[in-house]
Amino acid sequence: MQQFLKSKGLKEKSINTYISIINKITNKLGKRFTEKQLEDFMATLSLKPSTYNLYRAVMNFYTKKELGYEIKFSKAKQNKFLPTEVTREEFKQFLSTIPNIKHKIGFRLMYESGLRVDEAVNTKKYDLKLDELTLRVRGKGNKDRYTILNKTLAEQLNGFLNESDKNNPYIFQNGGGHITVKTFQERLKKARFDSRMAKEFTCRSLRHSFAINLVNDGIDLDIVRKMMGHSSLRTTQVYLQCRTINLTKIAERVSVL
Repeated sequence: MQQFLKSKGLKEKSINTYISIINKITNKLGKRFTEKQLEDFMATLSLKPSTYNLYRAVMNFYTKKELGYEIKFSKAKQNKFLPTEVTREEFKQFLSTIPNIKHKIGFRLMYESGLRVDEAVNTKKYDLKLDELTLRVRGKGNKDRYTILNKTLAEQLNGFLNESDKNNPYIFQNGGGHITVKTFQERLKKARFDSRMAKEFTCRSLRHSFAINLVNDGIDLDIVRKMMGHSSLRTTQVYLQCRTINLTKIAERVSVL
């Protein structure tokens, strides 16, 4: 099973998730089970909707490959919350509390280029085209894409890279490799606390805010989709609901009394 998943191009983290879920189910139900047995067992696990749907997708892969049937029972209904937006002013306030240039640049890549936190830590020097203000992103599911670099960020990167270890290909270096995702996640929590921001946000929120800013600036939605690395335009359309709209002015215009 591991070899098959690897041949499909899944990363080690995803393969481990698949195998862990399959083992959890088959240890309880055995290697052969009916769809009804699977549905009933999953109902006892008290999973969050998103986790339930992940289990369902993984087991649908298993049943189709090993048992010859496709799962028909429904996905769990998920709550649809709008992404948390970090405004430009809030981001400046947040960034001002961070002394380490390495961390500043990492958060800027998430906020101003739309990188996921794991994409940021895995970015290599040769992915950057500083003179063209572009960046090649080694994206989720082995799907590469190009995104933009802010001019001041490109200048900051140029100075930062001149001081880096020439033998290490990564931008965010740690020894012979790169810093961890957890490093950025923990640094964000500290900076958010230091800046006394009441708003709760994550590294993912910074990426969402990149897309929201593009939409507010009138950039074509399909261009936004490509820079975000979304396969479907439907995924990107959620940012349309986050556009800055003056609701007070609209209310005044439609008032009839």
